[in-house]
Amino acid sequence: MDTMVFPTLTDADTTLPLYLTSIGHWNNQEAIDRPGGYPHFQWLQVMNGSGILHFGEHKMNVQSGQGFCLLPGDPHSYYATEEPWEIFWLSFRGDLSETMLRQAGITQSGVYSTADHDMIVTHMKNIYAMTQSGRSFLGLECSKLVYMFLLDLMKVILVSSQSAEHHILKLKPVLKYIEDNYDKLITIKDLASCIDITPQYLCLLFKKAMKMRPLEYVNRERINRSKELMFHESDIKMNEIARRVGFDSPSYFSSVFKRLEGLSPEQFKKIHGMR
Repeated sequence: MDTMVFPTLTDADTTLPLYLTSIGHWNNQEAIDRPGGYPHFQWLQVMNGSGILHFGEHKMNVQSGQGFCLLPGDPHSYYATEEPWEIFWLSFRGDLSETMLRQAGITQSGVYSTADHDMIVTHMKNIYAMTQSGRSFLGLECSKLVYMFLLDLMKVILVSSQSAEHHILKLKPVLKYIEDNYDKLITIKDLASCIDITPQYLCLLFKKAMKMRPLEYVNRERINRSKELMFHESDIKMNEIARRVGFDSPSYFSSVFKRLEGLSPEQFKKIHGMR
């Protein structure tokens, strides 16, 4: 069944960092031509059939199980090549929209495959169901669901042929090694040997999966463990904390802590009521 919902937005809704502007489903998507683009971000997920997307000088095939993203203002057109071309779609706005898509690797309009088509469709169906629920604060409830949708899109979208979720799975032995050995000296070579790859490729995997370098992740693990020590052993000295979480130098521990947390270890203890 063809459906289309444009939720009524309050002034409060439009100040949210993400908010839904429309959602719907077409049994057989008609040809669309927008020389001036569309004013909102759009995601369209293909259920059946296939089509062609034109944007700029690009012409891309869109198959069942794929999605295509349209950024605001990008001239585009799309049409079916195999009918029925069944599509779920949603549009959204908000200051966080571009950031969330960029985190998923989407920096331009185009066609994208996902590692879990069914999960993306389930999110879209849940958002649609919410628009029909009559719930109070409907804009806020839809905003939460759009945020969840974009978070999962970030995990499963296939950029450069592999998803972030795939990279995380490959890194699991490395992450377990860090968890078990954060209090010891850890080198890039140690981490790479966990999954029998080169240090260079390990750095690439971390960048794709976590947007950070491996030893940056090690430091974050150590700082988190230091906070646990402060809570469970309130009388412990800072130099002892530094040693027990794998830092050679208390001063380096303090500088890393402040860089990551925005305050010194002593200030952290104070604001949490620890002596």
